[in-house]
Amino acid sequence: MFLVPASVTDEEDGLLDTNIFVHAQSTDTHAEECRRFLAALESGRVSARLEPLILHELSYALPRYAKQMTRSDVADYMLMVLSWDGIVGEKGEMAEAVQRWAATPGLSFADAYLAALATRRRCPVFTKNVRELRGQGVDAPSPLPDGS
Repeated sequence: MFLVPASVTDEEDGLLDTNIFVHAQSTDTHAEECRRFLAALESGRVSARLEPLILHELSYALPRYAKQMTRSDVADYMLMVLSWDGIVGEKGEMAEAVQRWAATPGLSFADAYLAALATRRRCPVFTKNVRELRGQGVDAPSPLPDGS
């Protein structure tokens, strides 16, 4: 059984999946429909919630499907998507994560997102990727607290 938080209603925006972006980059049977949907999102004619997990998937999926895309190209694309009128979500945190990811070769998108969240929430990140997170200006305790 799944519990649904009280804040989720039937009127809430739908959730956007990575495959919409991937199909829009292709020439398959779904490409044109996905491009039209993304154009509607861009203009705000429709809206959908974009979650950080989807940006994470895009960070590695887009260069696999659109082989000409560099890390910088992918970051520019994700930032463009975040600027669209129909995109709903934690845009500030996601944009900051994309910018950190783009600016730091070797930093995973997940760590970039954690760094963005930790900075905004003023909290530590419990990780063994101490060097990477501290390099983002985040408190990453080492050793990890054991409660004693």
